Amino acid sequence: MKVTGTKCYVQIEDDAGNIARFDGEVCLGEFCALADSVEWVRHSGEATEQDRIDLIYQATRYGKDTGTRILFFSSDGQVMFEDELGLKTEVYCSKTYLVIVAVAVVSLLFPTLLIAALDVASLRFTTGMGIVTILLASPFLVWAFRICRFRITAEGDVVTVRPAAGRIRRFPASDITRVVRRVKMDSGWEMIQRVRFYTGGKRVSLGQSMTGIEDMDAYLMRHVDAEKITTRK
Repeated sequence: MKVTGTKCYVQIEDDAGNIARFDGEVCLGEFCALADSVEWVRHSGEATEQDRIDLIYQATRYGKDTGTRILFFSSDGQVMFEDELGLKTEVYCSKTYLVIVAVAVVSLLFPTLLIAALDVASLRFTTGMGIVTILLASPFLVWAFRICRFRITAEGDVVTVRPAAGRIRRFPASDITRVVRRVKMDSGWEMIQRVRFYTGGKRVSLGQSMTGIEDMDAYLMRHVDAEKITTRK
């Protein structure tokens, strides 16, 4: 299986040498295409509708197995074989914030460690300074823990929420009762600022700085009924 593309199309070549092009684009290593817009470049024999569906399935499964996002959208906006193959969509806190945490913690610890290493102060003073340093660093360590722990994963029609604190919850997307999207317009395009969704009396909030928020927003738009979605500008 070979998947290539440009800003105008996505090209799929299967193991038998059949090649088809679909209207779509490649962006940041992700392949998105319209499933109905097929143009066969090469095919052994007459191509049928089943051949198109089989090729889309093979390409989508290949993407899942290799960790590459290859999505084919049907005419109703749904991702083909998303539920059947359990395609994964994830959102999590950006790990770049860990750099800020590391700098802050090191800046707090360094003076205390230096004083202890040089032995230029009494044991009582060094111990007291160490306790104060740990207390000052603890909020940053808690923040780092929250960054590493928080993750939302959607596989097919099942959503798993691992909060920064508390137990992991797993539920079908159909259990989501409400979605609130906050967007702003930028050159005619909607830019996601925040997404909140509610289920079972719980609320989950996603911020603009999180990695994968656009993909999760698109997932919710596909799996939640339109009347349950509110968009605010």
